[in-house]
Amino acid sequence: METSTIDKLLGAAAMKRDLLREQPNHYIVRAMLAGMYVGMAVVMAFRLAQPFYEAGSPATYFINAIFFGVAFCLILYGKTELFTSNTMYMVVGAMKKTTNWMDTLRVWGACYLGNLVGILFFTGLIIMTGLFATMDPSESYLITAAEKKMNLPYSEMFFRAILANWLVCLAVWIPLQVKDDIAKIALMILFVFTFFISGYEHSIANMALFSIALTAPHTALVTMQAAIENVVIVTLGNIVGGAFFVGVLYTYLNSAKKEAAVQSKVKAASGERTALEK
Repeated sequence: METSTIDKLLGAAAMKRDLLREQPNHYIVRAMLAGMYVGMAVVMAFRLAQPFYEAGSPATYFINAIFFGVAFCLILYGKTELFTSNTMYMVVGAMKKTTNWMDTLRVWGACYLGNLVGILFFTGLIIMTGLFATMDPSESYLITAAEKKMNLPYSEMFFRAILANWLVCLAVWIPLQVKDDIAKIALMILFVFTFFISGYEHSIANMALFSIALTAPHTALVTMQAAIENVVIVTLGNIVGGAFFVGVLYTYLNSAKKEAAVQSKVKAASGERTALEK
């Protein structure tokens, strides 16, 4: 089962490399769409949670988290490109030599840029809707969440980011082993819900949250500098979480499994020869 999953990831890594080489504009548009879908999920999650926040309900964070997996389903089924899951795809491809490390850096860079541009475009649309224009920042759940994230200690940002993308990449890896679409969607939503409700940090989701928070009425604790610092540190943590804890480790485990199978066959063949000699 794991070998089949690895093969699917290798095919996807090669497709991403080829699309960026041959149709770079198409690749950037796919990445932009992923950024916009994350933005849609941020707006939906915080709008749904706002009444619970105003009522002081303990269900606020639960409501916020449970619907965020919708973005992930849109990204995967919409064939778009998300930077955080590409940290896993491209590392698996490079380790298995289907792609190379330069391909990895190119895809990461183009995808990250596309996600950012898509989020900025979506934020412009949100400004035009006026959805957050009249909200009191002291009573806004979105602004409160942005404040907390921007003012975390750097070390906490980094390690929360590792755990976030570890789970996000597992939300890609595990469903690849399932055939039924309903089961895949349920698994994706479950993994994304787990990372979100745990309070972990996702760079692209934070980009969307901060972009909207900075363009809405906000408090003095919500600043451009704090947003940039958070996104940079969280991006590095996301790379470690996706590239190492899923990409490197599962590629290694898959290789170890193959080696064990080869050794088993060698031992079996050796035993047969010994029996014949006797």
